[in-house]
Amino acid sequence: MQTDNDILFEAKDGIAVITLNRPHRRNALTNPQMQRLGEMITAASSQPELRAILLTGAADKAFCAGADLTPGDTPFKPDFSRMHTPFAEFLRAGKNSALPIIGRINGDCMAGGMGLLGVCDIAIAAEHARFALSEVKIGLFPMQVVAVLRDMMPRRVLADLSYTGRFMAAAEAQALGLVNRVVPAAELDQAVDAVLADIRRASPAALRRGRYALRAMESMSFDEMIAFAETQVGPMILTDDAREGLEAFNQKRKPSWAV
Repeated sequence: MQTDNDILFEAKDGIAVITLNRPHRRNALTNPQMQRLGEMITAASSQPELRAILLTGAADKAFCAGADLTPGDTPFKPDFSRMHTPFAEFLRAGKNSALPIIGRINGDCMAGGMGLLGVCDIAIAAEHARFALSEVKIGLFPMQVVAVLRDMMPRRVLADLSYTGRFMAAAEAQALGLVNRVVPAAELDQAVDAVLADIRRASPAALRRGRYALRAMESMSFDEMIAFAETQVGPMILTDDAREGLEAFNQKRKPSWAV
């Protein structure tokens, strides 16, 4: 895993914090940065002491404006020697993360930034944040982004945003379920910290096994989901965390997790 001043990585108190640190470019991403984002998520997933990943942007203007369109930096350069694009690889890493991903949406979330939002399990947004699939305005279409948004919003709304490129206010994003909460900018850190505090109290094994199960069930029918879920109950009960959690419950004390 590589880190640099454009993308910051810090593991602190059980949380991996990844910060897009290009406020002068509205936290837009180049190909190398997209690749490093995926590497950071994968690396965090391999650290057993971590409970979750927090994804955010620097400053308060933008969470992520998508791809950097500056000549020389734009990711829209075909490389036919590669089987996958860096952004698609990031989306795969995000969807397959062993850890829950929490989005701290500190400002505008546009184009590829909506893809980052799409891999988040929980998202808290500042009330001044705006959301847009703006690619059609520059002759493109959010091909990769819609793959993670398709099941998160009504089909007609996704078509509306994709075809018009219009901005959507944070309140509308919340009403659609794209974000969990919208708060004043001054309260954003407090709201995010409250979510992280709850996650820190949760069982690390339950978090990882739970995210794995939710991911596995995404494309299943009900019969397939319930059959899969049945297979997960036994192994879950046999974990050290389940043993400790049940003992703590019966002894009316707080559980002490192994990591």
